[in-house]
Amino acid sequence: MGESMRTGKLAEAVLLHSILRQLDTETADHADRYGADCAFLPHKGGCVSAYTAVSAVPGLAYRPGALAVAAANNLSAAGAQPEALMVHAVLPTDCSEAVLREDMRGLIRAAKAEGMQVLGGHTQVSSGVKRPMYHVTGIGSAAQQGECGSASDLTGVRLLRPGDALVMTKWIALAGTAALALSHADELGRRFPVSLLDHARAFEQLMSVTKEARAAGSFGSCAMHDLSQGGIFTALWEMAHRAGVGLEVDLKKIPIRQETVELCEYFDINPYNLYSAGALLIGTAQPEGLIAALAEEGVPAAVIGRATDENGRVIRNGAEMRFLDRPQQDEWYRRFEE
Repeated sequence: MGESMRTGKLAEAVLLHSILRQLDTETADHADRYGADCAFLPHKGGCVSAYTAVSAVPGLAYRPGALAVAAANNLSAAGAQPEALMVHAVLPTDCSEAVLREDMRGLIRAAKAEGMQVLGGHTQVSSGVKRPMYHVTGIGSAAQQGECGSASDLTGVRLLRPGDALVMTKWIALAGTAALALSHADELGRRFPVSLLDHARAFEQLMSVTKEARAAGSFGSCAMHDLSQGGIFTALWEMAHRAGVGLEVDLKKIPIRQETVELCEYFDINPYNLYSAGALLIGTAQPEGLIAALAEEGVPAAVIGRATDENGRVIRNGAEMRFLDRPQQDEWYRRFEE
């Protein structure tokens, strides 16, 4: 008997050994297509189809519209245009039609806001689940760049390069903070001002990164990675690991809202490992120009570090220094998985 798996995103070692190594990785170019948030399929005539799959959003699983936003974020950060969704639902035997109708209404509304059409999917009832379980497959398109070769050749996706500045949009843990405020409303209402909790709940409306991804794509050659499960620390590791570069990051420069600080302190949660849909990490050689371009779109952004040609991935906090750990379990699951 092996050890039980942790809740949330599959551990990196398990993903590598049990899934990725069993896929067709005969060439390095082909291997590059695995392990990213999107998969690409080229077609004759210069078009490339992009696909992504989302089935879990920590703390917001009961709000399926969040799945549509997460799918659009994955596609946009990969340089694709989000276009459509396929929805797959498994419902418990005691699920009412009214609940299903409201869930679908929220998902369709969120998809339309991201410019995506819900094409269809599959729905079934099962005694094996205790609450509605939704899974979405996001579909997008990208212009083919050059001949069919590596994943980067197919889509124009650029990886992080040594010397790139790391620009982060908005704030970390927006979606995680909204989930805390929405799911623990009564408890938090006895501790915090109404205005603070209202602001925290409103962070759910900031989960999309499609606008800043478009702005970064139009600005010039940029590497992009949307923040999601595991927060900013997981995003930094994944972005650097995929490119094979080192990092130097200043913890004090990572933007965070006071509402997030307050709620995370209350629940003893590390905000740097909390679900962070709503922020986009961008690698660029022209950070000042990019930040100005994002500001024109109404998106705040800040330089939080840089990529290096060394092996170390360093987080500095004043005079203190630590090395970035491999991706950890998202704080939502660590704290509330029971």
